Amino acid sequence: MNLDHLLECWRLEVSNKKRPGRPISLLFNVLRRARKDNKLRFLFAYRLAQYLDARGGLARRHARRMQQRLNLKYGVDIDIGAQIAPGLRIAHLPGVVITRYVSIGRNFFIRQNCSIGIKTLGLQEYALRIGDNVSMGANSCIVADRIDIGDDVVIGAMSLVTRDIPPGMTFFNPRQVEMRPGGD
Repeated sequence: MNLDHLLECWRLEVSNKKRPGRPISLLFNVLRRARKDNKLRFLFAYRLAQYLDARGGLARRHARRMQQRLNLKYGVDIDIGAQIAPGLRIAHLPGVVITRYVSIGRNFFIRQNCSIGIKTLGLQEYALRIGDNVSMGANSCIVADRIDIGDDVVIGAMSLVTRDIPPGMTFFNPRQVEMRPGGD
């Protein structure tokens, strides 16, 4: 992640500016908005930690400590090694878990208590790819070692995703509700 990428992430995720402008005015706007909202404060600090992690050396160690503090403070476990394109939005912070082995496209919207993780520890490589404009419903999980979720996909609430989803689809797990007469 370079400085231009960091500024674009802040512009799309924290600022309310639609078009790029001067970096200094963007920074002041981001700081003002992040001070007022927990989600925006988390996204600001998370992207800063990603930027520091990419620089390496002592900055990487500081970024890892930042990640641990963010996890404890906000109840979110998004690894700074995850490749998340600009436009990440989080509806509610608690319970969001994203592994470092995932590559997520632009404008990803995730709700509370969602997990994106691997199924098997210790493999040589993982291939978790989530496309652009994907929305993930509350209490949903994506668990696989190799998965490809296309662009413009909606994942319904309380869904378990273990296989590929083609672009433009709405995915949900049907639930069977057992009803008994008499309400007992």
